[in-house]
Amino acid sequence: MKRVLLTGGSGFLALNWAIQIRESYKVNLLMHRREVTDITDLITVSAELDSPEACLKLLKDLKPDIVINTAGLTNIEKCEENYSLAFSSNAELPKNLALACEKSQVKFVHISTDHLFDGKNSKYSETDSTNALNNYGKTKLLGEELVLKNYPDSLVIRTNFFGWGTSYRSSFSDFIINNLRNHKKIYLFTDVFFTPVLVTDLIEQVHLLIESDQMGIFNISSDERISKYDFGLQIAKAFKLNSDLITPVSINHNSKLTRRPKDMSLSNEKLLRVTSRSMPSIYQQCKLLKDQEKTNITKNIELKKLPYGRHFIDEEDISSVVDVLKNGQLTQGPKIHEFENKISTYVGSKYAVAVSSGTAALHLACAVLEIGNGDGVITSPNTFVATSNSILYVGAKPEFIDIDYETLNINSSLIEKHILESGNIKAIIPVHFAGASCDMVKINNIAKKYNLRVIEDASHALGAAYIDQVKIGSCKYSDLTVFSFHPVKGIAAGEGGVVTTNDYSLYRKLMMLRSHGISKGNFEFPGISKLDNSFINKNNAIEDNNLRLWYYEMQFLGFNYRITDIQCALAISQLNKISEFIESRRSMVKYYDEAFKNEPNIEIPQMSWRDLSSHHIYVIKIDFDKVGITRNEFMKNLSNNGVGSQVHYIPVVMQPFYQMNNFPSIDSFPVTKEYYERTLSLPLFYGLRKKDQDLVIETVRNLLK
Repeated sequence: MKRVLLTGGSGFLALNWAIQIRESYKVNLLMHRREVTDITDLITVSAELDSPEACLKLLKDLKPDIVINTAGLTNIEKCEENYSLAFSSNAELPKNLALACEKSQVKFVHISTDHLFDGKNSKYSETDSTNALNNYGKTKLLGEELVLKNYPDSLVIRTNFFGWGTSYRSSFSDFIINNLRNHKKIYLFTDVFFTPVLVTDLIEQVHLLIESDQMGIFNISSDERISKYDFGLQIAKAFKLNSDLITPVSINHNSKLTRRPKDMSLSNEKLLRVTSRSMPSIYQQCKLLKDQEKTNITKNIELKKLPYGRHFIDEEDISSVVDVLKNGQLTQGPKIHEFENKISTYVGSKYAVAVSSGTAALHLACAVLEIGNGDGVITSPNTFVATSNSILYVGAKPEFIDIDYETLNINSSLIEKHILESGNIKAIIPVHFAGASCDMVKINNIAKKYNLRVIEDASHALGAAYIDQVKIGSCKYSDLTVFSFHPVKGIAAGEGGVVTTNDYSLYRKLMMLRSHGISKGNFEFPGISKLDNSFINKNNAIEDNNLRLWYYEMQFLGFNYRITDIQCALAISQLNKISEFIESRRSMVKYYDEAFKNEPNIEIPQMSWRDLSSHHIYVIKIDFDKVGITRNEFMKNLSNNGVGSQVHYIPVVMQPFYQMNNFPSIDSFPVTKEYYERTLSLPLFYGLRKKDQDLVIETVRNLLK
């Protein structure tokens, strides 16, 4: 079975092509930025084609018998505004492929266009003089010339096709069918002519030319020259749709469009002479399109979506977990103590207590400081609900303070006034949003002045630093710091959290609270003194000056917040890569910043913290009202183009529970409200490739236009 390599693998043409020939050929679909979900009998590959050498390497690896290039930039308006991009996509890329195919002696087929003429005549043949009117036509024409110059045996196809597209990439016929089925009015040109061909016929004709070893330029088109308006009527007739919804218009009335030919019709006489095949009428092709709908699978093909965040797991991570599963304790074993030591060493704290989740860590932090009924705890409304929920768990009341416009963290300038007005504040939980530090020097000074406790919610901030470059987690400015190891955080443990502190008494109590309030005298781990002089029932605990082997003592009402050795083995392996993770995130953030800095509809917060943040997420602000699109539609369009996004966060005070319990409305926090209405988080995670970021950037820019 011969091998075919199709470029432009996520595109409408390549997908239809691959599906049609997959039983006769072994097909490789080459993806660039957008990648599709798996398709039976097709192999998807990813590679750059930015040089002849890169193309040659690809051919050497895949060993195709035929290369069919369907890739190119077909958006006429985009080509017009960016000639360089149009040139690289429509001229340089096919040239590189042609050079590589010539050197490898692989058959090369290049799909061109019918936009190569000035439109003053009709039924253009392969030998007619070309005169492209715009950058799209000019670069496609240049692509043809470079292909045939560098590999004269190539086959160049001029055409205009229609057929069933995907959910994210529709054809002209899709546009007509979908709108008419939804009873929407459409406007089609009466004075723009072409000779469209059904994509399945196009593919069949190309393979007939390949089999007969043809080379040079061939037009593949229908016999009939038809206007866009009349084509719409034929589609409506074949699909039995309401043609009254199609309104005839002239292209002369659309002055915003880039100049293009009014007549793109091609003559297929050369093709018919060579293949001895007749072409069905356009109406017959439209009826065949309807018949194909039942078996069409392109509609089920989806783009692989870049998530806003994702964990990274390598073989070392897997091996570390497997080793515990095979040889270690699954829980309450030495890996937990090893992880705690590694975390405390990394952040610079004296102690660390690992628990089952970041939420458990927040809860224990509040409990160990004996925050309770009647106490107020200041925190930010711009956080996940776990922060304020942990305050409620101990019977205290969250006291929300608005955020700073630039940092998105709690506005430290508003804290002291709130303390004086409230009179019952016992603690402050600043949240290091997105990995950028709060103003901890000021918050610490206020806490000391009013004898308050401080718990840092650093769930986003492992590896980040304060303004003085001391690591967050060292507890230099707080009693306790909390981290999370959820899969999208800085390092992953599946789930997990940790509390760091420099206070031994807090450390000892945290150790017991995470495990039912129980002490076993050795805190369950080696390296801690076996005899615990704080046993309450010492006579029951000790025999002959030694701890009784079975003895344990519940001294507090605690919880089962234990983390497992399995999770800690993974977290230890992940922590070994933390510096690499953070440097990668910082580099990606700067790449986004550079791309978006001059976009008039994008505002980038937290810019002053770029070199100190751990960059858990990448947030931008968009005035969706000004752009003229809802955030929901914007996110849908991103998703349809393979880009995931998220909102961090719905302000806590907007949640129904908090509304029902008489917490202040969002209007009390104008900066948080404005931020929430405009915020969007874009993909950011270790392993995100430059071409993935380019896809995000390009998609966002296009939607904003």
